[in-house]
Amino acid sequence: MGELTLVTFVPAGRSAQVAPGTTLLKAAAEAGVVVPAPCGGRGACGRCAVSVVDGDLALPSQRETAALARARAAGSGMRLACLAEIGGPVTVRPLGGTTRLVSGGHAAERAELLVAGVDLGTTSVAVQLVDPVRRTVVGTARVPNRQASFGSDVLSRIAAAIGGDSDALAEAAGDSVADALTAAIESTGLAGVRVERIVLAGNTAMTSLLAGVEVTGLASHPFSHAMAGTTRLQRGSLADRYPGTEIVLVPPVAAFVGGDLVAGMIAEGLSDEAEGSLFVDLGTNAEVAAVTGGRCVVASAPAGPAFEGWGIACGGQAGAGGIVAMLPSESGGMSPILDGDRETHITGSGLISATALLLRTGHLDEAGLLHADGPAAERFFELDGVRAVTLCTDPRDREVFLTQLDVRALQSAKGAVCAAVKAVAREASLTGKRLAEIVLAGAFGGALETDDLVALGVVPIQSAGLLRYAPDAAARGAAAMALEPGLLEDARELMSGAVHVDLASGTTFADEFMACVRLAPYSL
Repeated sequence: MGELTLVTFVPAGRSAQVAPGTTLLKAAAEAGVVVPAPCGGRGACGRCAVSVVDGDLALPSQRETAALARARAAGSGMRLACLAEIGGPVTVRPLGGTTRLVSGGHAAERAELLVAGVDLGTTSVAVQLVDPVRRTVVGTARVPNRQASFGSDVLSRIAAAIGGDSDALAEAAGDSVADALTAAIESTGLAGVRVERIVLAGNTAMTSLLAGVEVTGLASHPFSHAMAGTTRLQRGSLADRYPGTEIVLVPPVAAFVGGDLVAGMIAEGLSDEAEGSLFVDLGTNAEVAAVTGGRCVVASAPAGPAFEGWGIACGGQAGAGGIVAMLPSESGGMSPILDGDRETHITGSGLISATALLLRTGHLDEAGLLHADGPAAERFFELDGVRAVTLCTDPRDREVFLTQLDVRALQSAKGAVCAAVKAVAREASLTGKRLAEIVLAGAFGGALETDDLVALGVVPIQSAGLLRYAPDAAARGAAAMALEPGLLEDARELMSGAVHVDLASGTTFADEFMACVRLAPYSL
């Protein structure tokens, strides 16, 4: 092996020894530092920009120089982690700072054994720890999914796995779950406790990558998966870090309808006896289920990470500095609601709220075009030829903003969800008065307003009075299965006869999707 060189990441305080010529993005993965690369490391998005604090990097290639310019990251000491190659010892700082762990706990008496439910999401990993004796949640946590360095969506990661990175993706997934478990345990103050059972739910791609099974079938139509039945994880980084712990993966329903949907439905009590229920999981891979008349109909659609606050210019997950909503001001303009004292990014709920407010004030039309004329005109500006609107408390501050491209990302996400909801409702004959409830799950980063979701066309008009929110449903359902393993059998029975609507095989899906991207209400 050749000579290695030290790469240090601040403020995380983590480092890695890598060979010269290694990209910073790969070094970050070695160091356990999450540097988001939504484009999959192709130098297209600029989200992996870093500042060189000290040390040596190879001179930027023409490709990197052009990518830096496109990403507005050109300047002294700025580099793109996916393209910058290490030349010698170096210390760097990710442009937005390393994504921090977000965790919370509940006071508890000393417990010797715990069980855990895990939602392995594309963007983040959520954990709920349960004391099986007192049957109470004693700790929770949410951390970034380390696979972000391979792309922000499941298709990018599937391509990376097929391209030879399957082992790295499996390790990143296992380490992410371990990160979340560690944070959750620390939040309880119960150091030294043992986790005897972990039930893990995720979309089919995430659990397949964790388990190290073949994902080629997920890459092209007709889509298929290799996760037959419930799988007990017995190898890999997660199993190595928790020897003697039973680790169970909730089985998927179809190629892109995963165990996270199943766990969420279990958490919300949606058995096959439910009548007129619609379950919608707003994630990177949006999943929808309808249960009525003893039938369960499911579908999925690639929504992208916008609902979770990623894939947009100033997006991020819930936490300090996040804009969680936008309200009209007394002057008719806009005013942000913050998590903390100073805005640093916008969450998924903030994106939905801001877009709905822009639509109501006439600054946004149904086609998704931003217009500067109106009550919040002072907030608009041009950014590299793209129209943008600041979301900061001070309308002159351009630290956090929304661009025309961000609106397009939301339109794509909501169009996918709308198309899936319509397809499932049509197959289940769940229209009009037959619709009794709509359950909305996902990691939004804040509270959502039904009126906003209806106005944008994310959920149908019938949602008024029928919509209820189910935050962290998949993690809660997985925790319930960890506590009561018999619920796994209930999950299998619920999905054994499920009808899967394959949107990709339909000849009209493209037309339906294009109709659904309009920012307008719709009815079932």
